[in-house]
Parts: sequence; C-alpha cells; structure tokens
Amino acid sequence: MKDQKLKLWMGIGVATVLAGSGAWAGEGGESGDEEMVKAADHGGEGGETHGGEGGENHGGEGGESHGGEMGDAFSYFAAGGEGGEGGEGGEGGEGGEGGAAVSPVASDGALLAMIYMMRGHLMAARELIKAGKVADGRPHLTHPWIEVYPMAERGLEAHGQDQLGERLKTLAEEAGKAGKWSDVSADFNAAWKSLEQAVAAVSGDQPESPARVAKVMLSLTKQAVLEYEEALEDGHFVAVHEYQDGRGFVLAAREYLERNKAGMMKQNKEAWRDANKALDELQKAWPTAMPPASPAVKVADLYASQARLELALAPYLY
Repeated sequence: MKDQKLKLWMGIGVATVLAGSGAWAGEGGESGDEEMVKAADHGGEGGETHGGEGGENHGGEGGESHGGEMGDAFSYFAAGGEGGEGGEGGEGGEGGEGGAAVSPVASDGALLAMIYMMRGHLMAARELIKAGKVADGRPHLTHPWIEVYPMAERGLEAHGQDQLGERLKTLAEEAGKAGKWSDVSADFNAAWKSLEQAVAAVSGDQPESPARVAKVMLSLTKQAVLEYEEALEDGHFVAVHEYQDGRGFVLAAREYLERNKAGMMKQNKEAWRDANKALDELQKAWPTAMPPASPAVKVADLYASQARLELALAPYLY
C-alpha cells in the first residue's frame, strides 16, 4: 500500500506542486479567474471585460457577462485519459493530464464542478452579508452569473435547466441594491433552489460515482488554491474577493464531499478519512471570511496540501 501511494504521489502530487511553483506556467503564468476563464467561448455575451463595482475586476451589479474556456482547475475532466468514469463523455484518467479539453455538455462531472463553483460564490456572499459585510458580499452575488454561468450554459440547457440563468441574472442585477440580507434573500433563495435542481438534474437518480466526486472536489479545491495565490502580492492580500472566492469553493467542496459520504465510504473508508483530513488541512488557509492580516498558509504549502488531497482521493480514481 505504501509503494502504491508513493507511486500515486509521484504521478499526481508532484505534478500539482510543480504547477503551483510556476514551473509549467511560463513567464508570469496564469491563476485565479484568468486561469478559470481564459478566452471567450460563447457568442453574444462572451468575451466582455468585467465591469466593476468601485473598481472591482469582477463585474459590477448586473454587469455584462463573459464566457470562457475551462482552465487548469477543470483538467481533471480532460478526455482521453486512461481509466476514469464510464459514460461520462470520455472523461477520466491520470487526473486529466494529457487529455483533450472537455465540454460541460459532454462531461457531467465538469458541469457539476461549475454548478458547485456557483454555489461557492453564493456561500461567500451569504456569509459576508449576514455578518454585516454587505459591501464585500454584494459582488459575490454577481459572480455566478458573470464568471461561471457562460461556461455552463450549454450543459445546463442540455439537462433542461434553462431557468437557472434567469434566476442568477436577476440576483446579479439586484445585488447592488442590497443594504442587508433581507433585501436579497428572496432572489438568493430562488437562485439557490435552481442550483439544487440543476445538481439533481445532472446527477440523476443514481448515487454519484466516487470517481466523479473526487474529480469535482479536486476541481473546486484547485480553483480555490489558484484564487488564493492570485489574492496575494508581496505576502499580503491585495485582492480580497479572490480570497473569498477561494473560501467559498472550499466550503462547496466540503458540502459536496459530505453529500456523497455514503458512497465514498462504501468504496473505501480509509480514502474517505484521508480525504477529510487533507481537506481540513487545506481549509486552514481560509480561517475567516475576511482575509487575515498575513496569510495563514504559504502558497507553496497550500499547493502541497492540494497535492496531498489528490493523493488521498487517488484510490477513487484508479
């Protein structure tokens, strides 16, 4: 067992550490939202520059939407790898390395990751607004519509989830008017309900396969790590919303893992325990909704934590 884990560590964990160190990123590299949404991929709304509430880089309330190709966090769903899930549009294998890009229309796993990213954004918004940090929380109400929905739209429509976009758009348009939680709670709950319906539509009647759960979790946490790195400059958090996005994605990953506890434990109890411990460790980077004065975890250590989570989830993937 130790030899097997060492082999998996060398195969996927080190790859994550190298990616985190910038060894494969090229000059400058990409991270955060630029990594998740690289280039326009949808007609009409795609490719628009973020608007900005008070100079925010993420689009103001009711701002114009932009679409994009899926970035590095979605590489776990790349097509053409060995092994992986059956009937999932060819996704799977080697953490997605070496495979072709995959569409959320073809991959239900990638689509679920996007849905949970939208939930993560809303989790961040709800936590902040309920805590009285309304100005900080408002932009996060717009992020699902502006940042993620354009990538997921075609996949959602393929599952009959056309209503989600309208609910997210309404929430984004009303976000700027919020002075307290009750001002947006109705629109928030409508959008949240539609996201729940989307999860049910994509997941279907059968329990989620542990392999898919592992990939969705890794996609969420990898994006969280990218957001964390993007939020920092010279050892200080300069992009608070990026830090908060990352926190939301980790909370969403935790929720998703817990939702699928029974199936994960049935297949491999040890891997379930290891994954929870690894996620606990990774989550320490986001101790509070507002970023601490100095990082609780160094970026290099956070990439190492992500690699350990990959290692813990590897039994579900191979």
